[in-house]
Parts: sequence; C-alpha cells; structure tokens
Amino acid sequence: MTQTLIRWRLAEVMARHKVSSKDLALELDISSNAVGNLKSADTMPRIDGKRLEQICDAISKLSRISERVSPHDLLEWKPEDY
Repeated sequence: MTQTLIRWRLAEVMARHKVSSKDLALELDISSNAVGNLKSADTMPRIDGKRLEQICDAISKLSRISERVSPHDLLEWKPEDY
C-alpha cells in the first residue's frame, strides 16, 4: 500500500533564508508560539491558500539571500511505501 505524504519544510526554508521566528512572527502579525508550531510541523498544517501566500511573501521580504519563496519551496511531496 502506498501512502502520499506532503512534508512541510518551513523550518528548512527559514534557515536557508536566515529568517528568525521572531521576525516572521512580527511580519505575519502572529505570536512567536504560532510560528514555532508551524515550524515544528512535519506534515502540512491546516492553513488556507491566503496564509500560505502570506508566509511565502513574508519570508521573501525578510530573506537575507534575496530569493523569492514559493509554496513549492515549503512543500515536498513524498510517496511512502508500507
């Protein structure tokens, strides 16, 4: 049986772009705890497209490597065999 897993890569993307949790929280106007919860999720959290777009825009704005972030960067499709 094959199960599809969509892996959430927020922590990796933030690290690559050198964006702190505090800065992302301020940019998104959410608590640092909320960012921590988003970062620690292994699978994609239940967020809508608008929030996904806001996260991408915020990381792109704060990025220290001047690269645009897309939803594709934050998500990894990985089929797993059981």
